Amino acid sequence: MRTRILDLDGGVRRQVTLLRRTRAEVVPLGEWGPWIRLACSHGAFARFEARLAQLTGDNREFEPCLNFVGSGDFHHVSLALLRRLRGPFNLLVLDKHPDWMRGVPLMHCGTWLWHAAQLPGLQRIYHLGGAMDFDNAYRWLAPWPLLRSGKLVVAPAIHGLRGRWWKKIRHSPLRRSPERPLAPADLEDWLAPHRADLASWPLYVSLDKDVLTAQDAAVNWDSGYLRAPEIFTILDTFLDAANERLAGMDVVGDWSPIRVNGWLRRFLDWTEHPTLQVEPNEATRRNEAMNLRLYERLSFAGLPTRQLTRAA
Repeated sequence: MRTRILDLDGGVRRQVTLLRRTRAEVVPLGEWGPWIRLACSHGAFARFEARLAQLTGDNREFEPCLNFVGSGDFHHVSLALLRRLRGPFNLLVLDKHPDWMRGVPLMHCGTWLWHAAQLPGLQRIYHLGGAMDFDNAYRWLAPWPLLRSGKLVVAPAIHGLRGRWWKKIRHSPLRRSPERPLAPADLEDWLAPHRADLASWPLYVSLDKDVLTAQDAAVNWDSGYLRAPEIFTILDTFLDAANERLAGMDVVGDWSPIRVNGWLRRFLDWTEHPTLQVEPNEATRRNEAMNLRLYERLSFAGLPTRQLTRAA
């Protein structure tokens, strides 16, 4: 599988073993990082997309690519990657936050999924591992029509979602109890009603490492509840359901020092980011280990099934 680093913040470029083993293409986007981190205008995002197309040689993806994007502050870059896909696809999102706020007049790391849901090729969205901003004061910004119709399917990490609106939405947590790790059999049961849909189209995966515990990933946000083996259980099960047809994947959530330009992004940094104590070298080590495991698992995905050898 092709591997690409969209180098907006230097967070992944420091992972020298990853660069060497994957022979990743590094796309130099550092000048854009401080201007689109956390949020930007729709016009600025369109200019960023045009620059991305310039640097990568096309605005369409003709084969699956594993993209390492850097901090979760850049999760809206996933939308730019989804817009490059050809043909129908399903989307699996692994994220502690919903990222689906509607009605916000900005391109924001918390709004990109709402815009992605409008793409004509996107058939169904599966949002797994969530734990924050689903049933608090942000719930009124949720895309309720998509949730009610089933185009957007939700499985939070450890507990059901509260509130009168969520009572009308069919959902259940991944873990049967908060302390019990997700078992493959439990996920198979959850996935059974969706297997026909997943078998119909290639699968695109967007992973934000804030869905993981701090033991497995160092991030710029509060960490989630899932452990690395649970993430791979989810990936294996979904890819199996999609007959290993991978449309592509992006990975965000690698910690980096926060550098922003403009009063809006400074305000968002001050009001939204938690205060964290992070040792940069340890953060690089932890995140690189996870990235290497993802690369190894996905190295064979996206090829015709008859050519596949299942990764260990």
